[in-house]
Order: sequence, then C-alpha cells, then structure tokens
Amino acid sequence: MLSKVHHVGIVVRSAHDALGFYRDALGLPVSVDRVIEDQGVRGVLLPCGTAEIELLEPTRDDTGVARFLQGRGEGMHHVCFESDDCGADLGAAAEAGVQLIDEAPRAGLAGMIGFLHPKSNHGVLIEYATPVEESHVGPSDDALAKRIDHIGIVVQDIPTAAATYERHFGFTLDPDLGGQNDALGIENAFMLAGNAHLEFIRPTTEEGPVAKFAAERGEGSFLLSLAVADAEAAVASLRDGGARTGDANGGVAFVSPRSSFGVNLQLVERS
Repeated sequence: MLSKVHHVGIVVRSAHDALGFYRDALGLPVSVDRVIEDQGVRGVLLPCGTAEIELLEPTRDDTGVARFLQGRGEGMHHVCFESDDCGADLGAAAEAGVQLIDEAPRAGLAGMIGFLHPKSNHGVLIEYATPVEESHVGPSDDALAKRIDHIGIVVQDIPTAAATYERHFGFTLDPDLGGQNDALGIENAFMLAGNAHLEFIRPTTEEGPVAKFAAERGEGSFLLSLAVADAEAAVASLRDGGARTGDANGGVAFVSPRSSFGVNLQLVERS
C-alpha cells in the first residue's frame, strides 16, 4: 500500500555543487550520501519535512541517470511514493496494466525500490520504495525549506490524468483546490498524496512556461514547491547566499533553475 511521497529525485552534474544550495542555502540536512556502484550513481538524501529530496549524480556514462543528464540536463527526474511492500505494489501495478521498469524490488538508496515506466503515468517516472530499518537523520527545525508542498505535473487533460493516478496509486482529488487561472494561462487540480499534493497543470494559452514545457516535452514533472515560513525572508536569505530568485509576491517566489540545478523551484509561504 502506498502512503505518501517519500522523495523527489533530482539529477545533477555534481552532488557536491548541488549541496551548496540544497544543504547549505535551504538548510536541509544530509541523511544518506553514498555511491551505489551497480547503479552508477552517487545518491544523497536530504530530509524535508516528512519527505526527502534525492540528489543523483551519475558516476559513469552507461546508466539511465547519465543518459537523462546528457539528454535533458539537470532537473527533476522522478517522484517516489513510499510503499509498505514494494514487491506487492509492483505486482498490483502490473495486474492493473501499468508498464514496469522493475518487475521485482531491488536494493536502492531509499530501501527496496522499483520503478514504473513514465509512459503509464503521464510522463512522470514513478518509483516505489519500502524503507529499510536503519538509523536516519531527521529533518531540521532550522531549515529554510520546511516540507515539500506540492509537485507540479503538466498534463494534456486533467480528468484523464487524475483518473490514471487514482487508479494506479489510490490517491484522490482535493475538491477544495484548483481551478482556472487566467493570469498564469493554466487550469489545475490538486491530489493529496499523503504528505504533499500533486498538482495537475494544463496550459490554456500558447504562451508562458507551462505552455512552453508542454510544447517541448509534452507531459511530465514540471515544478517542485517547497513550503517556507516567510517567503520574503527566504528570498533575502537565498539572495545573500548568491542564489537568483524572483521577488516574493503573495507569499510565493521562484528560484532560478540556474541556482536550483535545473529545477523549476517554487517557495510558498505556509503557516
């Protein structure tokens, strides 16, 4: 059974450099940092509330992570849901007709893991993870980023995408959130995935970042939103550290992908 977002995976050229932003600027502690030889990656997990951010640096050129970096550059790579039995959930996905990358669990940074093909989930690479029992660094109360607020996914049709995710993962739409936003040229809907929302976004105009993403890449992971206590203070702190950010507007600010290692990163003020 799936319970929540376990982590969001981000591919970077250098985990050392990326830690300068995610650890040092955002204040997220490191819970795991090791090279997984058989996968050809260095993986770093940083707790953010009840979820984590995972940095993935390829250590050789013949891996999926390396090919992702070569083809798309740095940025969001996958979304991981926590499972109490990865093998059982992979089996259930296969029975439901979901295309799998891993038919059986294997050892990974987050525990026993398995991946679902993005073609089955509107362009999003989905991972299941059953954590193993081990000592683990928890989130920091002093971190600038308090938790993952939501994950934005660009889709062609919101009802179709929502039905897919409800069928595959058991999550349901939040009826109190979403709608039409003419100023941004989008419509959206939100689905609660335990500890964070998934935001389905459809462009309603041919201009703007969402429309550009849809035209260039089709469907897929678009945005990572992190909750902060004070958006203006967060912007000031990040700028002091050399990060490029927009101004806070209505409790929302955006960090330049040049500073967030290819991620379309949003900061949203939450009490």
